Amino acid sequence: MDRITELSGKIEELVESYFHEPELRRLAKEFIAYKATESGVFGKLASLHCEMFGGSARQAEYAAAAAETMILALDIYDDLQDLDNDAVPWSQVPAALSLNVAIALQALSIEAVCRGAEGDDGRAMLAMRLLNHGILKAVNGQHTDLRNEWATEEECLQMIADKSGALVAAVCLAGTALATGKYNESVAAYGQALGVAAQLRNDIAGVERWDKRNDLLYRKRTLPLFYVLEEPGEKADMLRAYYDGALSRDDVLLHKQELMEFVQECGCIEYAQVHARIKEYEIEKVLAQMELEEHWKEQIRQYM
Repeated sequence: MDRITELSGKIEELVESYFHEPELRRLAKEFIAYKATESGVFGKLASLHCEMFGGSARQAEYAAAAAETMILALDIYDDLQDLDNDAVPWSQVPAALSLNVAIALQALSIEAVCRGAEGDDGRAMLAMRLLNHGILKAVNGQHTDLRNEWATEEECLQMIADKSGALVAAVCLAGTALATGKYNESVAAYGQALGVAAQLRNDIAGVERWDKRNDLLYRKRTLPLFYVLEEPGEKADMLRAYYDGALSRDDVLLHKQELMEFVQECGCIEYAQVHARIKEYEIEKVLAQMELEEHWKEQIRQYM
């Protein structure tokens, strides 16, 4: 049995314990099973940090369960807000039911933390506060993203740091707290940088693909698309008109091939890649100063 399957089983155990309403339990299990088909990166980071700082295998399991349950809840919120992902199971049932499952899962993540603390209230409280602080920052970043009104590179990078960087830092810190009972500034620093770099890579993928989830078609403002919209020329003018509402999606799709080529060749991908590499350099700088065995550092690098 692989670790993702074990983690899914651990979360389902928590569902069995706390979700007594049959339909709530059924939907939660369906959503959890779908989530188990993904990488489980947040749970892996939480358990890695718990183990890295001396936590037990049981603590690491519950750290992972808390992280993945929290992230699943936030994924549901995000998809219900964006309405751009009808492939996920929570988009195929009434939104009110999916929202209720998400609320329940967010609360369930707290119970996972409590079990992982193994009776140490101080560790439980610190881990819960760190997860909650990450959610609060992410909600601020998500609100900025939803408003789609940031205007500068600096504002975009701050939004990403709040939305994505804070969540990665939070799960790393929570796993560390369950093991040590302490806040670790170095983990916070490289955790946020990991999250920003990952989001920038996602944003690059969002302009390279040209299906219904293409960020440009949804008029999203990401760092690479910020670069595109600042470019001179007729094709950039067309895209600016689309973002301003003067052109329809059909108008853009009529010029799909030439616009795809423009986006690929204008330098926006390289621009975002440079920013991602800057964050990777920041991670290396922090790791170089930490007294960790090299095999732990190498495992962290795998998420870069």
